[in-house]
Amino acid sequence: MCLPTKVSGRAIQSVATAIGNLLCFNFGIMFGITPAHMALYESETRTPLNKVTDPAGTAWLTGYLFLSAAIGALVSGVLALRIGPKSVLLWSGLLQIFGWFCIHFGFDIVHIYASRMFTGVAAGAAFVVLPIFINEISETREKAARLTFTIELWRTMGILLGFVLSYYVPYDLVNIVGCAVSFVFTMSFPFVQESPHFYMRNENVACLEKSLRWYRGIRDIDDREKPEYLSELAEFKAEMKSLGKNIGSAPMPQSYIVRLIFVSLLLTVCAKLSGVFVELNYAADFLGRTGYSTETNYVILATAQCVGALLARLVGPRLPRKLLLCLSSLMSAAAVIALALFKQFGKDWMLGACCERYLPIFLLAIQLLFVSFGLYPLAAVVSSEVLPTKLHDVLYSLASAFSWLLLFGMIEAFNAVKTSIAPGLVLYLWVFAGASIFVGLISLPLLPETRNRRASAVQRELGYVDDGGVAKGSAITNGHIATHI
Repeated sequence: MCLPTKVSGRAIQSVATAIGNLLCFNFGIMFGITPAHMALYESETRTPLNKVTDPAGTAWLTGYLFLSAAIGALVSGVLALRIGPKSVLLWSGLLQIFGWFCIHFGFDIVHIYASRMFTGVAAGAAFVVLPIFINEISETREKAARLTFTIELWRTMGILLGFVLSYYVPYDLVNIVGCAVSFVFTMSFPFVQESPHFYMRNENVACLEKSLRWYRGIRDIDDREKPEYLSELAEFKAEMKSLGKNIGSAPMPQSYIVRLIFVSLLLTVCAKLSGVFVELNYAADFLGRTGYSTETNYVILATAQCVGALLARLVGPRLPRKLLLCLSSLMSAAAVIALALFKQFGKDWMLGACCERYLPIFLLAIQLLFVSFGLYPLAAVVSSEVLPTKLHDVLYSLASAFSWLLLFGMIEAFNAVKTSIAPGLVLYLWVFAGASIFVGLISLPLLPETRNRRASAVQRELGYVDDGGVAKGSAITNGHIATHI
């Protein structure tokens, strides 16, 4: 990508992240259009397909999206190690284009299923690999955390746009917007450099230097003599030699690996179990006749998510990770519990017609705001800061795949549960609250604080020490690359 000479390295990292975030934005659009399009495919008079689809058929749309996301997440971590995170993200962009084409030219529900499958695989891969990519191109762990917080903001903005497009824009134009976003990504991202860590793992010194110069804003030949650049390059080369000689590759204690697996699963699974996707997809069922019109309810909920994600981007990096996680999870749980109690006992409270009408949408919006404020973005941020690079790609990939698969089960089970509307919905709300409370309380004693701490200190707190009681780390000690062990 041709950039002005005076652009700083941090600006280049931000631009590369923004382009990569178009994948998350595009997934948000696809998810956001699904509830409205499900009703459209079931309509006798308005369906764009050659045959009307029954509710049982449209119920699989979101399920296929999440099931295929589990597949994409499962394979993406290994692929990122083998072919590089940039290549995986490029393939994800191509799959998203296929997904939008299947909608635009589709005339049968099978084509719509295919669109969700292509997009799901792309999303599952993107949400795993993009944090990896950000972590590997950033010069510090603090910069990586700030950029990783933007993923949630782009995802929520995409969902909001998807709701707006699906309710207020003609069907064919929605697909053109989705294709346009995919086109911008596919035309721009090839000009982004692969991460220097990938070249280091492949012992490609020439490409490593080129990539590192690009992400550090080194344009002039004279700038290549900057002490900070030479120091970081020397650290990369030292790490490359240690990898080639198999230095520092002593087996990790089993208890340490088990704890890492638990932390990874705790963050990713509880984020999905918080109920964001289920509530957004079936907001009409959760809210019933309360709130505003169906279209307005969806827009309000998506806007609440965006507000939470924006707050996370602005203040999240400045807060201790454990405090942010505990605050967001417990506050979201409090909102869900209040909503569950209202649905179960609200008729006896005599709150008044106005309160009974608008309290559910308010509580649901508050819950989504706090989930996007901390619980969702921290799943990627803390995983990158806790898991050593040697295990991060694989463990985060497996945890994400499991969480998407669990979400698929929740979505499909909801179709059976909602036949008994009141008991079924309240049961789901208690599950969402329980998951949020669990991650909020369990994180205090078990999750190490990672903000402004060196990787070796985090590893020591997790129990990874050598015979002398010192946490093992690589020769790279700049605070960000030191996550290698």
